[in-house]
Amino acid sequence: MCLLLLAGCGIGPQTDPVVVSIPPQTAISVPTTVVSGVPLSVQVYLLEGSHLFRVTRTVPPGPGMQPTLSAISAPISPDERSQGLRTALPPSVRPLRGSITGGDIARIEVPPGFDRLPVQEQINALGQLVFTVTADTLATGVQLVEDDKPVAVPDASGQLQDRPVTREDYAVLAPRAS
Repeated sequence: MCLLLLAGCGIGPQTDPVVVSIPPQTAISVPTTVVSGVPLSVQVYLLEGSHLFRVTRTVPPGPGMQPTLSAISAPISPDERSQGLRTALPPSVRPLRGSITGGDIARIEVPPGFDRLPVQEQINALGQLVFTVTADTLATGVQLVEDDKPVAVPDASGQLQDRPVTREDYAVLAPRAS
């Protein structure tokens, strides 16, 4: 009996094809962040021997600390290299990320590869970050973070600091007086 009921439920063959019209798909709009405007001149501190050396780099505008972090993350240009300048920051495929909290502390994610640098290069990299960020933003100190937790970093003497570090902590790296 069940078999007879199931057999009666089928749809028979059609004699002619039936055209099914499908409405055209509408494009889905994905928001993109396109920042337009006048490029910014940012002061960046690179290394010349055992001291910092200030250069100016031009970067696109952006929100918050993005222009500053993009500028310090950029590779050394041929012109900078010909002047004997270098960076202690490890190379990365993306700019550093960070924000200013508490009014005057820049919280920056630990750069990938930073933990594998020799201590003196960590000190040099931190000097670059601190001098650059405090020159171009309202920040007076820098705190490296990992998973939003503070990371202890060496000051210029090699002592680990778990507080935000400032230019005073890296004064021995300060640019030479011209």
